Amino acid sequence: MNIKQLQSFLVLCDERHYGRAANRLFITQPTLSQQIKQLETSLKTILFRRKGRNIELTKAGAILQQHAEKIMLALKNAENDLLPYLHQQRDRILLGVSGSHLALPVFGQFTRLHPEISLNVKELSTEQTVKHIVANTLEIGIVYQTVIPAQLSATVLFEDEIIAAVPVNHPLAQETRLSLEQLNDQPLIVLNETLLLRNVINSELNKRKVIPNIICELDNHYSCLEYAQAQIGIALITRSVCRSSAPKNVRLMSLSVPAFFHSVMLVHNNELLLDEPMLCLLSQIKHFYSHDAQPTA
Repeated sequence: MNIKQLQSFLVLCDERHYGRAANRLFITQPTLSQQIKQLETSLKTILFRRKGRNIELTKAGAILQQHAEKIMLALKNAENDLLPYLHQQRDRILLGVSGSHLALPVFGQFTRLHPEISLNVKELSTEQTVKHIVANTLEIGIVYQTVIPAQLSATVLFEDEIIAAVPVNHPLAQETRLSLEQLNDQPLIVLNETLLLRNVINSELNKRKVIPNIICELDNHYSCLEYAQAQIGIALITRSVCRSSAPKNVRLMSLSVPAFFHSVMLVHNNELLLDEPMLCLLSQIKHFYSHDAQPTA
């Protein structure tokens, strides 16, 4: 028994005449007769009996009619429920970020617009994210500026400032602005050496012959900020970490390098499937960061 047979069966129930039913179904009468015969064979029962020039349902046929109508209604309801997902080619988007805070501004809005799409965010180093996009195990990434392979497309979103989160009980918290030289031998909390921004920080410290007293190396920006808020030491973080909420028990201070910024980029494979949900997400990311005013010290 299959859907096509049930459709033919219900039309024949309605017409009670093979010729008229075949015309409605746009098939020949022998083809319709064969479909009904196959249905009766599969059910091992007789569904119709002859009555003059017309036909009538047997008791078994009447029972099947009730069930067939319910089946066809259920199928129609299923089709209607699936209409919002017409032509949908994905059920998730894989996004790699060099800090979960970089995806936070667009996450809620995107999931409201596309509740059927799971936005799967993986927090990885810039290098790891780029490698995953090249390998097609991630689709897009928000990363700090680095060398991008030729098969990837990159768009600069904004310039992220590297700042110091200074515990309020630290003497340097009274300053209006810090130089890197003032951090010499100060207790510093920094990202671990596998992360791109740590190399940027190390490079600037080395240029100014600053000897850092690194007391803690952590895997993400939030953890560095939390340690500073606990009055453990001075954390070197990005200002974008503090975009969503103001941190407590620390002063956020710019570093006179004279400028200590690093670009944040949106990257994806040139062969990326640009369906409607993906275009929506890319547009939201670009729109947010192009209109977002970065906080100042």
